[in-house]
Amino acid sequence: MKKYYKIIFAFLLALPFAGCESDDRELVDLEQVEAPANLGATFQITQDNSGLVEITPTGEGAALYSVDFGDGSTPSEEIKVGESVEHIYEEGEYEIEVTGTNINGKTATGTQPLTVSFLAPEDLETEIIKDADDNYTVTVSASATNAAMFEVYFGENEDEEAALLMPGETVSYTYSSIGAYNIRVVALSGGAATTEVTEEISITDPLFLPIDFESETLNYTFNNFGGGEGAGAPIIDNPDPSGVNTSDKVASYTKPEGSETWAGTTIALDEPINFSSERYISMDVWSPEAGTDVVFKVENLENADLFVEATATTKVDEGWETLTFDMNEFDPSIEYGRIVLFFNFDVPGSGETYYFDNIETTRLELIKLPIDFESENLTYEWGGFGGAGAGVIDNPDMSGINSSTKVTELGKGEGAEGWAGVSLNLDEPLSYENGTIVKMKTWSPEAGVPILLKFEDSDSEPDGNGNPSVFVEVTQNTTVAEEWEELSFDLSTFEAFDENIDYDRLIVFYDFNSPGEGTNFYFDDVRMTSEDEPTSVMLPVGFENSGLNYELTPFEGADSTVEENPFQEGINTSSTVVRSTKTEGALFYAGTTLQLDGPIEFNGNNKISVKVYSPKADIPVRVKLENNDDSGIFAEVDANTTVANQWEELVFEFSDEQIAQEYSKVILFFEIIEGVPGDGSTYYYDDIQLTN
Repeated sequence: MKKYYKIIFAFLLALPFAGCESDDRELVDLEQVEAPANLGATFQITQDNSGLVEITPTGEGAALYSVDFGDGSTPSEEIKVGESVEHIYEEGEYEIEVTGTNINGKTATGTQPLTVSFLAPEDLETEIIKDADDNYTVTVSASATNAAMFEVYFGENEDEEAALLMPGETVSYTYSSIGAYNIRVVALSGGAATTEVTEEISITDPLFLPIDFESETLNYTFNNFGGGEGAGAPIIDNPDPSGVNTSDKVASYTKPEGSETWAGTTIALDEPINFSSERYISMDVWSPEAGTDVVFKVENLENADLFVEATATTKVDEGWETLTFDMNEFDPSIEYGRIVLFFNFDVPGSGETYYFDNIETTRLELIKLPIDFESENLTYEWGGFGGAGAGVIDNPDMSGINSSTKVTELGKGEGAEGWAGVSLNLDEPLSYENGTIVKMKTWSPEAGVPILLKFEDSDSEPDGNGNPSVFVEVTQNTTVAEEWEELSFDLSTFEAFDENIDYDRLIVFYDFNSPGEGTNFYFDDVRMTSEDEPTSVMLPVGFENSGLNYELTPFEGADSTVEENPFQEGINTSSTVVRSTKTEGALFYAGTTLQLDGPIEFNGNNKISVKVYSPKADIPVRVKLENNDDSGIFAEVDANTTVANQWEELVFEFSDEQIAQEYSKVILFFEIIEGVPGDGSTYYYDDIQLTN
């Protein structure tokens, strides 16, 4: 009954108000109303390949309509005259049935054919990106007008299945080998119409520095010359994973017996060597003998007459060491893309085998604390801001606590901002093995001037001003005018200080918070220390305090100095050690004297331990203690090394009678064997201390 009320209501709304012209107001005879006729529909098809169709039923005598969509889906609800219904179709041809119902419930059905066809996608664009870390992997994205989705064919296999790609997403693929491949992207309309593009991509695995021979896909093909051509330098398992090189794979070169003195091996790189910031090349080498000359040469690929070469000499027998080659003679206008190696240069081959690994550009030194600005190999690139600037200059006042040659001058120009300062990027972040106090020698024209020392984590999130948001800063005032003093900045007093953060930028502010007056300020010797830092050279001696003068006196052919620890591993990861080279032909008793600032206080301890790094095992090392004023008063003990090319601790035990004397000198001898002169071997030692 409710349906008929709807029909009558709809019918009455459709009738014109003609009753006003009839005085009799005759009633309508519903039984005489004919069934609907001429039923059909009009269509509005959305032109975006969505399949959306707006259907408007048409006919005569119908009060309500319903639509069967012709695709097997549920018919529509009843629709009033003049209204429409929407439906989504797949591409195809359909018979739409329209059922009309009049006011007395009579129905009739009509059909209307519908064809839904999709447009071919347009404006197809693809983006193919090579993975930055994997030369064999690419990522594809695509966009197109009227595209429902995409199929991607990467072209490596003939029978490959398409990778499906949705709009706004990406799909990745990893090739199994290098080569040229056609990547085909097909844009699907949702129907039969498609659009496609094909783009060729070249998969390469370029060889360039650094080279570590660990890749399973790179082409490490060397070509020999001067004898043994074709043998190359095969990549093998590391035969001696120890010392400075514990990697899995290395290159092996055998200099054939009877080969030319200039015999060697060469490899072409896919990219030229970049010498813009690092002008040395380091290479790990294993040589059967110390004293072997190794020549490292780089050539232009097109013209071998354009080259740079350098020679380094091995110092280790049958062990790994890192050789460094000075390439500062390079011409920046020339591209060097070929490496040429000569082992035991200028000597005919005898069938000996050398191993090499880890070829890379490097610097002789890194910018890290402690910094004394004396290096001839480093460029201290200070950046100024707010009207300040800085640079390394000759020390204008070589007196008092600072007689060093070079210092940094900070100029705060007239009218410079109160926050004007200078910054220096460090190659290594702060290390706290010596403590959390930073000491810096300063020279100020006035006393009472605030010096703000700041360290930043350059990778931290920028703050509102674009500066790193993670930092530590401490202020100290100068206490003297126009002379050198040493200020201490305790980083632990800054609330947000965290030893786990990599602070890798040094910033210095002079007269912080006051505008510039055209003043010059000087500073030097920036280093880390602790509250209990020794103020004199006494046992124990670790050679880490740049504020102390370690007076080393080599004699009879020894060459010794305090240097950066080249083997920071095992039991000795400290930054600085003593390098002692027993030069070729040095007397067997060549050694080095360390002058202490006072007599050794044994306090019941009669043993002295020394950490030693020797290229040879089972050689005698002697520690000699000597009276400061009478060299005839001395005590000496020998101990043999037990390993080669790694740190070990040797212990030297003195008798009670021996330690009853006063000794202010510690002398070390390596391979002290009568009649055996120096052979150029280099030794290292560190951490001289009393022990039980």
